[in-house]
Amino acid sequence: MLKHLDGRKIRIKNKPGEVIKPDDIKTVEGYGMPYHKQTYKFGNLFIVFKVTFPDKLSSAQMSKISEALASTKKKGDVDMDVVETCELKEFKEHHRNTHHEGGTQGNDSEEEDEGHGHGGQRVRCNQ
Repeated sequence: MLKHLDGRKIRIKNKPGEVIKPDDIKTVEGYGMPYHKQTYKFGNLFIVFKVTFPDKLSSAQMSKISEALASTKKKGDVDMDVVETCELKEFKEHHRNTHHEGGTQGNDSEEEDEGHGHGGQRVRCNQ
């Protein structure tokens, strides 16, 4: 679970049976930073997994791991603080937000008139 930039608690899950390996990169589409000038649209969130494995486990550690896995939430239990659940996807190069205004193509907003530039209306001074 993670706390999103806007304060929502979001559960991120992977596909059942999927094993996440060290240095895997996964994507959560639409949960990244907001686009420039389009704060209602969000880019993608990238998660890089840094996993350190021990060289070996003692029988006591194995027992504790088995106990911990058995005591995880039962089916049907719901954490009421979680607002959304979203799914991890395999990272693909097209997930990158490559344009400085967000997304891959830039500002496609229909709200702003084309060809007027930045900063609104221009006013001339009469002298």
